[in-house]
Amino acid sequence: MKGINMVPQILASVDFVQFMPFVMVIAIVALVFWYLLNKKRLEHQQIMAAIEKGTPLSEIKPVELKKREINWIKSLTTGIALLLIGIGMAIVSLSSFCYTTPDEDKSFGLSIAAMVLIAIGIAGIVRGILQRKYDKAALLSDKSALDANQG
Repeated sequence: MKGINMVPQILASVDFVQFMPFVMVIAIVALVFWYLLNKKRLEHQQIMAAIEKGTPLSEIKPVELKKREINWIKSLTTGIALLLIGIGMAIVSLSSFCYTTPDEDKSFGLSIAAMVLIAIGIAGIVRGILQRKYDKAALLSDKSALDANQG
């Protein structure tokens, strides 16, 4: 019973501003995860309803032609965007460190979130560059195989 009476004091002593970037990241990840789970569930329900009615699945999901998607552009764009957002957050974090007095409590949450975004952005840029090189090499090998068959 004594522990229950201490909950308001414990909550009052916690600085929630420091944990806000982590809470935001967790909320965004949870929403994306929820969306992906529900998307798969709804697709499954649609397929099951079509099977029960006797509708061919080709009418629901047309057969997609095998095409070469340009994934490297998506990776590169996402990497650059996350890198710029991370740099912006790092600048805001550094400016808050510069304009606070030594006595004030400094929040490291924003700087940690900025570092994570910068790292993910750099990884996206590297992935985009590697995918572009792979796509170019695959295109050249397809073209050389086609030339060899014709000649």
